[in-house]
Amino acid sequence: MKVEVQWKKLVKPSVPTLNDQQKWKLTSMDELQMPNYVGVIFYYRDNAENPGVDISQRLHQMEESLSKTLTLFYPGRYVEDDGCFIDCNDLGVEFVHAKVDGQIDQLLHGDPDMDLLDHLSQFPTNIVGNPLVVIQVNTFECGGSAIALRCTHKIGDVYTMAMFINSWATACRGNVDVTVCPSFELSSLFPVKASTIVNWPPPRIIGSKELIMSRFRFSGDAILKLKALARVDAKDSMAKNFQPSRVEVVLQDS
Repeated sequence: MKVEVQWKKLVKPSVPTLNDQQKWKLTSMDELQMPNYVGVIFYYRDNAENPGVDISQRLHQMEESLSKTLTLFYPGRYVEDDGCFIDCNDLGVEFVHAKVDGQIDQLLHGDPDMDLLDHLSQFPTNIVGNPLVVIQVNTFECGGSAIALRCTHKIGDVYTMAMFINSWATACRGNVDVTVCPSFELSSLFPVKASTIVNWPPPRIIGSKELIMSRFRFSGDAILKLKALARVDAKDSMAKNFQPSRVEVVLQDS
């Protein structure tokens, strides 16, 4: 399958960042992280109950809700000078649309194609001066899509990405007022010290070394059993209305 980028743009927050929130210092734990990008890809088949949704309309809705979400997360650029900090200059995050000349089931049910996965989630090699978050929406001929999110490890981990994705999804559904606001106060508890700053070497080239990749598949029945276990584990007061998603139950039991 071939992946062709249709366009790239920078999505900026819908409301400018306040002057007293334009500089966020990193924590000592952040500074110990390697200056690379980590990420996740979400795969969606075409919605059979709502077929024929115009992809341009869908992308526009995603872009608008992303802009609203960014007002809570202060997008900016990583600066190494003056103690290492995030300059919240509202330059935004990179938003990419790419087309894939194939069916999404070919990807989901075939053998993993690492070259294809790399093209579904492209990102910079250097975090300095580049967007800290890169989102690539890949659309397939069948109407399915793969949404890739990458962020630098210095500003977030899996929990941070989950919070950002949940906030974006909530805003996309039109409920931006109920999104969870992140906290940026950890740097006061874990300030960066000169001794903690690490000069990481350039990424190593793997060359001819053999890599082993594992892939876990969960059937529909397995997901239902995990959801039932999650409801049992929930508190009695919550169990009645607790409806965990497929992603939540898989991550909870991993």
